[in-house]
Amino acid sequence: MNTGGFRATSLALASLVLTVTAGCAQMPSQSGSGDTSAGSGSSAGSCNPVVGGALGALAGAMFGKGKGHLAGAAIGAGIGAFACIAYNYHVRKVRDAKAVEQEYARQRGALPASNTVADYRSELTPSNTVRSGTSAQMQSRVTVISGTHDATPQLKEELTLYSPEGKVLSTVSKPATAVDGTGEYETNFNFNLPKGIEEGRYTMRSTLFMDGKQVRTNEVPMLVVS
Repeated sequence: MNTGGFRATSLALASLVLTVTAGCAQMPSQSGSGDTSAGSGSSAGSCNPVVGGALGALAGAMFGKGKGHLAGAAIGAGIGAFACIAYNYHVRKVRDAKAVEQEYARQRGALPASNTVADYRSELTPSNTVRSGTSAQMQSRVTVISGTHDATPQLKEELTLYSPEGKVLSTVSKPATAVDGTGEYETNFNFNLPKGIEEGRYTMRSTLFMDGKQVRTNEVPMLVVS
């Protein structure tokens, strides 16, 4: 029996299945609903976590033999479930340019020549404890100062979910198109955790990019309970 050929074929099939599983999270929503708040952007996915978990389990099972099939299936099922997380992203201005510039100039003496992020804070709401199968949101406050010699800053946020073991489970990035210059902004990544996922202390990392460069990072613990 050509075991090498079988494992190579299994690996190829597993890769294909995991690609399909992850891809399901990128399918646009067909519901036709959208966010109506001023200056917001949103993205939703259409994915069945049960199907995703089953496909992931099938892919994981292909990587081993005997008991390895069971371990691989369990790992694959977890990957498939997290691939089904859909994120909705929204941005709104909460303080205008005049208030922010006055505060910055009072503290620093003058406005900056280059685009500057004066503050970036993130928190999980409504709390850091989230029940699997329910919704939560990563909410951030961003204070931006447009440089006196720069064009309007271009911001992008990235959200990454880490397992209790520190492995990347899901990541998504969105341009903060509602940021139109100096001001304080509230950003929100809304998401639903798959039902039945492993309990434990996960980590949510929010990363802010400005004009193509990473400028700030926040890490927030998330305790998942059943």
